[in-house]
Amino acid sequence: MPLGTERRLGHARLWHRRPAAGDPRPPVLLVHGGYHGAWCWDYWAERLAAVGREVAALDLRGHGGLPQPPGYAEAGVMDFAGDVVAGIDALDRPAVVVGHSLGCLLVPLAATQRPTAGLLLACPSPPGNLPGARKVPLVPEGAPVPPLPAEIARTRYAIHLSDAELADLAAKLCPESPRLLNERYDLRIPVDPAAIGAPVLVVEGGRDDPERHPAGQDAAIARFYGGDHIRLDDAPHDLMLGPGSDRWFDAVWARMDALLARA
Repeated sequence: MPLGTERRLGHARLWHRRPAAGDPRPPVLLVHGGYHGAWCWDYWAERLAAVGREVAALDLRGHGGLPQPPGYAEAGVMDFAGDVVAGIDALDRPAVVVGHSLGCLLVPLAATQRPTAGLLLACPSPPGNLPGARKVPLVPEGAPVPPLPAEIARTRYAIHLSDAELADLAAKLCPESPRLLNERYDLRIPVDPAAIGAPVLVVEGGRDDPERHPAGQDAAIARFYGGDHIRLDDAPHDLMLGPGSDRWFDAVWARMDALLARA
């Protein structure tokens, strides 16, 4: 992801672009979800940088072309949340930390350990202690889970993409830690919402995969964190990619900036 400077943070990697001049707004840290990498934020990063925001994007360990570290298949939610903490620590001041999908479990956990300016949770995985959250069938453990084939990726992530765009997306997906997936799928990891001292916005995609994001769950996540909720009726799971991403970006950041202004 050609976003400013590249910095290794242990097993993770941070891409960081500072504004040309001092900007009073908090920096933005972008955190991807399962199978993805910092590349999925290219459009959002460019849009944020274009209006003078300091922006950084994180490649979690074993993602975005990074090598899988020893024990990758046994790395769990708290290990990956540690990568997010390292990303927060690498910035000079509290950031608006943006998570997508499984990244939305890592981001609140990191925010219980470090001050943040706000959290933006897009198409979120639920915390394990969310009342009524739906479990997902587990995957076999012992070895990394292969990337999703294109047709499954279409259903789960990107029903709005053309065949060529979908093939490009599928080629970028990477193997995932089964421990990470199962700790999310089995709802094993709770989050203490009282330990997050920042405003929270939850973004729901109206065309998300209903097996993993059943009706009402994203709104319940917003209530759990005491945050705001916005539903984008025509948005898929990977709402930062492909046709429509400009409209969804505008809607999300208009709401997020208004939330930050009230904080």
